[in-house]
Amino acid sequence: MMHRVGTILILVFFAIPAAPAEQDLILLEPGASNPSDRWNVPVVGQALPGPGTVAIDPASGLLMATIDHPGNAADSNGLGSVADTYRMTVNEITNAQYLEMLHAVAAADPNGLFNFDIMTDSDRGGILQCGTPGSFTYSIKPNFANKPVNGVSWWDAARYCNWLHNGKPTGVQGPSTTEDGVYDLSLAGDLLFRKPGARYFIATHDEWYKAAYYDPFDPGADGGGTADYWLYPTRSDSVPIKATATAIGDVANPGPNVANLDRGAQWNGENGNVTTVGSAAALSAWGVSDLAGNVNELTETLGVPIPPNPPDQPDPLPTRRLRGGDFANVEALAASPAGFAGSLNMLAEAANIGFHVAAALCPVPGDPAH
Repeated sequence: MMHRVGTILILVFFAIPAAPAEQDLILLEPGASNPSDRWNVPVVGQALPGPGTVAIDPASGLLMATIDHPGNAADSNGLGSVADTYRMTVNEITNAQYLEMLHAVAAADPNGLFNFDIMTDSDRGGILQCGTPGSFTYSIKPNFANKPVNGVSWWDAARYCNWLHNGKPTGVQGPSTTEDGVYDLSLAGDLLFRKPGARYFIATHDEWYKAAYYDPFDPGADGGGTADYWLYPTRSDSVPIKATATAIGDVANPGPNVANLDRGAQWNGENGNVTTVGSAAALSAWGVSDLAGNVNELTETLGVPIPPNPPDQPDPLPTRRLRGGDFANVEALAASPAGFAGSLNMLAEAANIGFHVAAALCPVPGDPAH
């Protein structure tokens, strides 16, 4: 099914049109007991109890969880098997973290890392831009520093990973800053995949799925019959409890099976909005937050291409798989069945789209911290 938002075509499985007042959203519709041993996000330098660790990555400054047990079996959907140990940011990339890149490389912003309509004009976005091309400056709206960045496309997420991989350089957007490194963005969209030796990258569908649902430690993880997998990325087979929000966008009812989904978080004048990352307090078995809600997340895996539609669109448009729940959509979209993974145009941007960053186990050769 195809929908046109402005000049951008979007393909999403089970998509329904957004209401006129909510053109900043991509709305989805699905086709088809709380654990007591929840991990808590540690302070800097403190490892989580249990088989995995969470620590500050010294090169990027991002809090990351280690996803090990390489070569694990897939679940009944054929998803979740990953050959290598890898890491993923504990939280979705925030406005403050994305702002750092804008300050470094977007004084002119020829590649559109900043989206005014969503980041500034929407009450769900958190970044302001001032000035003219060549002298743009950026700032954070009140209460939005630790909300997930939104209004980003797959290309924006790839540029953020390139920027991290290249060591957070400052300068114009080019091969040494945002346009090459992990992903060679001179290539066609359907040819873009991480290079060997990539330090930071967008998770594949399987990598995202494993970080969300796989749990070899708890005997209760059976995901509706599949051993070692939960049905929801909150270490639970029960539907997550809908989060509510405080006046500044923190989750008001945090708990081990709480997620920001289905418009429960109402603040800043919006019926459904982003909340502070991690404030729901629900984590996957590896210590990763907000995989069941807040914003839908981009993956590296190709989706079903949008068919050509001559004369305006003579060629198919590439898409990437989209995973997770979000603040606007129903609870079932956070569940593991493969049919709930939509395909999204790589150019699409919306207030309920964001991303985690995945990483190699040792992004800096010889780094003693890993």
